[in-house]
Amino acid sequence: MTVARVNINPDVLMWAIEYSQRGLEAFSEKFPKLTKWLEKSERPTVKQLEDMAKFAYVPFGYLMLSEKPDIPIRKISDFRTLQNQGFIASDEYSAALRDTINIVRSRQEWLIDYKKDKDYAPVAFIGSIDRNMSDDDIVNHINKVLEIPTNWRTKISSRANALRFFVDILESKGIVIFINGVVGNDTHRPLSVSEFRGFALADKMAPVIFINGADAIAARIFTLFHEVVHLFLGQDGLDDRTEPFCNRIAAKLLVPEDLFDKGWQKYAHDFEQLEKFFKVSQLVLFRAALTYNKIDEKEYARLVKLYESTHKRISMTGSGGDFYNVAPYRVGRGFCRYVNEAINSGALTYTEAYNLLGVKGKTFAEVMRRAKEG
Repeated sequence: MTVARVNINPDVLMWAIEYSQRGLEAFSEKFPKLTKWLEKSERPTVKQLEDMAKFAYVPFGYLMLSEKPDIPIRKISDFRTLQNQGFIASDEYSAALRDTINIVRSRQEWLIDYKKDKDYAPVAFIGSIDRNMSDDDIVNHINKVLEIPTNWRTKISSRANALRFFVDILESKGIVIFINGVVGNDTHRPLSVSEFRGFALADKMAPVIFINGADAIAARIFTLFHEVVHLFLGQDGLDDRTEPFCNRIAAKLLVPEDLFDKGWQKYAHDFEQLEKFFKVSQLVLFRAALTYNKIDEKEYARLVKLYESTHKRISMTGSGGDFYNVAPYRVGRGFCRYVNEAINSGALTYTEAYNLLGVKGKTFAEVMRRAKEG
């Protein structure tokens, strides 16, 4: 039986290798005949080319092109990173982050078009603050817009519940939130917390926040509010001077100064007791203590380093746990509701919806059901 072989452009294969960021050595080990394919002394089979496309994280059809594909990546200038010691502003993302950005942007672009077609009103508070305003005015404005109850601490028993509580509030205000610790639904491609903890994509029709679900739940809450401040500024690509500002406002939103002073008088430097008192993580309290001049930068950095070295990162949306429990957060609960609405109105086919969410059939139906139930 003759095996069907495929004519390919070696330049396209080299592009796929470079795009994957896995390196030529990894491909040579995985595909022993790669050198012959590149030299055109042999041709790959369809199955070999399919396997290579999967290994390179690219669609199979790309490897059949006669010329290298031109895939522009709309850059995000920076991200909140580990310990917030600066942030990414480079021309190179990891393949995992790059593909995550592409997934999130494609969903956002679809949602922008859908909401415009359906005459949705813009999300009015995007870009509604600026750094010339006082901190108090900014905090009061954000609290007023988001309608966060002042007594929320008395109603929440855990940080995981606090995260869900805040996600519910933000989604009700028109912000789409994705929490994922892997690329799409591929548990073999984890996201790196050392590269980024989260990012925001500001748009008045479809503002988006992405939280790295490989991070600890404690850290995700602060990242969520940090990115909220970015959206209120109306910016997703910022400079070094803005990051301390977003951190400061996020800390003040989660831990108001007057309340912190009361707690500090009773539990000064005892962050375990302060954590119980405020129902937020010690990471947030370290930042609040720095913001309110209870500790200095050196002490803050020491506390963060110690905390992160002794606490495991338990992921709600990473590779572990029940797929159906984490999937609605991976694909965005609020986003799923727009997709469901579009299907019911005939604006989106099931095939298009499967492609948007990366799940199909019975899995798609179950994910949508759980997203609806929250």
